[in-house]
Amino acid sequence: MITLSNAENVLKDVYLGVIADQINTKTNPLFSRIKRSNRNIIGKEIRVVAPIGINGGIMAGSETSKLPDGVQTPYLSFVAPLKNLYGRFEISDKAIRCSSSDVNSFVNLLQDGMDSLLKASIFNLSRMLYGDGSGTLATLTNTESTITVDKVGGIAPGMYVDIYSKDNSSLKVSNVKIKSVDYSTKVITLDTLETIATSDVMYMHGSKDSEIIGLKGIVSNPTLYGVTRSAQPNINATNITAKETDAFDQEYVQGIIDELEMKGTNVNFINCSYELKNLYQKYLTLYNKNIEFTTLEDGMKVLTHFGIPIVPTKQVDAGECYFINTDDLVFYELGDWKWLEDEAGRVLKQNDSFPSYSATLVKYTELLCHKPSGVGHVVSIPTSIKE
Repeated sequence: MITLSNAENVLKDVYLGVIADQINTKTNPLFSRIKRSNRNIIGKEIRVVAPIGINGGIMAGSETSKLPDGVQTPYLSFVAPLKNLYGRFEISDKAIRCSSSDVNSFVNLLQDGMDSLLKASIFNLSRMLYGDGSGTLATLTNTESTITVDKVGGIAPGMYVDIYSKDNSSLKVSNVKIKSVDYSTKVITLDTLETIATSDVMYMHGSKDSEIIGLKGIVSNPTLYGVTRSAQPNINATNITAKETDAFDQEYVQGIIDELEMKGTNVNFINCSYELKNLYQKYLTLYNKNIEFTTLEDGMKVLTHFGIPIVPTKQVDAGECYFINTDDLVFYELGDWKWLEDEAGRVLKQNDSFPSYSATLVKYTELLCHKPSGVGHVVSIPTSIKE
């Protein structure tokens, strides 16, 4: 006989470890490479010190000259609040009762729910990894019959979203479901007809300004981890706007890598759009170069630039590319994914006024880059062959 107690035990003892491992290893090739740590967490904040230079107590003098002053390496103090990430699994009382006498049916019921939760978690974490922490999904353009968005890489049918006015001063639409997405035309359909205006901004429901700081935030947020870039230009990323005459080939890519190496960064990961990955491969073919591949930790096979993986991601825009040393990135966390428990240790709880039960997956974490100046970000790269 299947009971709620049995279901809770299965969620805790069987599914928790599996789903946590799948999220940590299958979300995204970059996500899988980033270290995780529970150090440097004080209260609800992460506090780390990041060097912004070298020790100044060095000199070359005579045998009778005064020794150099003891000067400590200059540091900046990074402070960031832990972000709260949630994923919810729901099952109806009717479904539990229908499968209560059939173990196989019950296992299939739980498996379907876990698969759905895992898929949604992986999609949204991958999206956040390339965001700025604001939770912005897209900017909208309204016509009489359709809603067009500027980006669709982070949008999927079934998502619930909020829509704010273009200056983010007012919430115009709350918790509306996305019914369909046309990825070729960038047209979306909402579950209900809503009144919006051009330049309104779409966010994941309830997530505005609460997501982890991803690559976009690391290279562009005016204030990063409590430090204002204008006051500390040493933390500015290497932002480059490509020229119309630039070609995304071996020479161009190596030029960006060399520039970052002269600044003290050893690039070990190149993250670009699918268009740029395909273009790089076309140049290799055009110039009769050897095309080399490597297999990443998650099993994905990608081409390389002299051993450095070139990894395409749909969250990166067509002419955009990131050059990264993944050793500079750390996910600071209180712990791995856990089920949210009440005082009695229960994870499956009845939803108020509804004949259903839910369990909530939770993690408290934030992504920190110890060396923001070591990230290279290139935009407007031509995506066609330059003869």
